Amino acid sequence: MFFQIIPPTPSLRPYITRYVFVRAEGSTDTMTPPEDDPRFVNGKHVQTFLPNYGSLIFMRNTTVDINGVKADGLTLVGAYQQSISMTTLSGWFEGMLLDFEPGGMHALLGIDLQQLSGKVLTAEQYGDEGLMQLDRIFKQYERAEHIALLLDAFFLGHLPHKEDVNYARICKVVAACDEAKGNISAAEMASAACLGERQFLRVFRTYVGIPPKQFIRLRRFHRALQSMQQQAANGNNIDLMSVALEHGYYDLSHMALEFQQMGCVSPSHFRILGIPLTADFSVFFA
Repeated sequence: MFFQIIPPTPSLRPYITRYVFVRAEGSTDTMTPPEDDPRFVNGKHVQTFLPNYGSLIFMRNTTVDINGVKADGLTLVGAYQQSISMTTLSGWFEGMLLDFEPGGMHALLGIDLQQLSGKVLTAEQYGDEGLMQLDRIFKQYERAEHIALLLDAFFLGHLPHKEDVNYARICKVVAACDEAKGNISAAEMASAACLGERQFLRVFRTYVGIPPKQFIRLRRFHRALQSMQQQAANGNNIDLMSVALEHGYYDLSHMALEFQQMGCVSPSHFRILGIPLTADFSVFFA
């Protein structure tokens, strides 16, 4: 597998995490996969996406099954709290993943994340002409750099004309969650947003797609993954207990339980499979 990671233009980085381009080295219909490679099941390529705050997936020259939805182009993925499985059904495995920051998908595209939470929809099913046009553009270009420029241009055209007050509130809440290492109540999150609890919950579900308590768990999971990857990238040994305590887990068992629930692997297994950026899991975390 070939991976190319391109950051969005600086104006978009508060909203979009990165563009990840993926291409198989050969046809997945003719590959003979290694027996011990977890990315292949019954001869088909299987890619696991870790839980995120909303994504766009573009596929080209292939048909894939994403959690039961068959797609051969642009697919919208709502906020997920468990890993997402994508299996190649035909053709060459070639595509792109676009991950959003918390609230970024709604701020740029106006998508109600509460309605999309836990769902997978093709562009046609969602019915947005702008996204369908973006899908057609994506299929016309080969070079990842050209596609990244087109995506930048598309999303720059969707930047709010004035400050999105509710998105700014979501950013303050995310910062408060990070500072508290996940040990924060819904009431404290509402206070950080300068909203009453009921109004905060409505805004939060619209922009993020999941309840505050579930977001706290997901955010803590992401932060722990990022810490592990950064340590690995720096050539340091990873002390899993230190990672657990640093990010607000009660102990290593608590972190291991949440890793298993959200990423389907234990922290020690993830350390083997996905660190640093590899063709397995870690390249797709938000």
